[in-house]
Amino acid sequence: MQDAVQPGTASAAPPAPVPSGDIGIADAVRELTLNQAIGRALEADPQIKAGLESVRQAEADLVTAGLLPNPELTADVLMIPWAQPWRETRQGGPTQTDALVSFPIDWFLFGKRAAAIVTAQKGVDVTTAQFSDLLRRRIAGTIAAFYDVLEAQALLDLARVDLDNLSQLERITANRVELGGAGTIELDRVRVFIFGSRREVRSRETALATAIARLRTFLGYSDDVPLKVKGELDVAAPAAPLAVDAAFALAEENRPDLIALQRRIAMAAANVELEERRAYPEVKPAFGYTNQFQHEMNQANADSWNVILQMHLPVFDRNQGNIAKAKSLKSQAEHNLTAQLVSLRAEILEAVKNFEAARDALMIDDPGQLDAARNVRDKIRAAYELGGKPLIDVLDAQRAYRETFRLHIASRSSYWHSLYALNAAIGKQVLR
Repeated sequence: MQDAVQPGTASAAPPAPVPSGDIGIADAVRELTLNQAIGRALEADPQIKAGLESVRQAEADLVTAGLLPNPELTADVLMIPWAQPWRETRQGGPTQTDALVSFPIDWFLFGKRAAAIVTAQKGVDVTTAQFSDLLRRRIAGTIAAFYDVLEAQALLDLARVDLDNLSQLERITANRVELGGAGTIELDRVRVFIFGSRREVRSRETALATAIARLRTFLGYSDDVPLKVKGELDVAAPAAPLAVDAAFALAEENRPDLIALQRRIAMAAANVELEERRAYPEVKPAFGYTNQFQHEMNQANADSWNVILQMHLPVFDRNQGNIAKAKSLKSQAEHNLTAQLVSLRAEILEAVKNFEAARDALMIDDPGQLDAARNVRDKIRAAYELGGKPLIDVLDAQRAYRETFRLHIASRSSYWHSLYALNAAIGKQVLR
């Protein structure tokens, strides 16, 4: 989806670089092509930025998993006399000081650190795939919002043209009323239609503002930045449809969410291995130095070395709960993958059928139908101006042209929406 191209172009072009920051680029972003919108979304979409932090967090977990444990230092002074110092006549102690340094080795003996590194690396793989899926969904949303703006703009232009035509008709009717060729009821009827057309213009203006606001959420622009889109709804050459099985096979290979689920299974298996290794006891050898103070007992100070081995005895806690939980998580990941495949099949089927329907509507749509409706409207209005047609015929012709144009806009917008929705469902730009 990252190499999405402008509608009607033959090949992909890299997204144009867009400088960061709203203030300095306000003029540069007044018109955005589809590629520029995608590039801006990749650069500034807050959700994409947040998703990237998840990858960094997983990488930090990998660093943590690879760190060696810190040695421990224990220092003490023992056998300190309570009131009077130790003497030959008051023997005790003697006072001694110890310094012990211990270092755990079970991470090496039982492979705990290696298993933790493998699990953390699998976690990075999962998070990376999830981030790729976030990119897929956000880019798909950007493209859909881009074409929503194009469609809203086209419908607003149509509403304004319709209002202009009705305003011209009002002037014609007013002239006929002055000349006695029509009654005032016809002028009132035209004005009623003008009121409705003005409401339609306001409604379309609201729809365009809403569509632009939705596009802003993907681009990371503030409300004060002027934003326009530059593109066309016309289709130069409709793409050939895909078979459901072929589209599903491509989706199995390319969908990042499926890849993330597959990697989660591998991560869960690695986590089972990690929890099983954590069941082994902690082993911590220690080496120390002891100095006994014996001067007051007319003896020389005594130095000695100590070797200590500390080890947990896994009698009761053998990590049974965490091992069982890790195995359950692995089974859960496998079930989630199966469920996602079932859901994906339905999603692909729907996307393929929607594209086929939009393509068929586009192919069946007669390109000359719109011109014919426009010609009929203009000729009937000219005849009405000369008194050769009733007002009802003019209004019907105007309505027919308006509805034909709306269908013209809707069919092309549906084509582009369904094409990119199918690409998003597959996880790769297959149709152009």
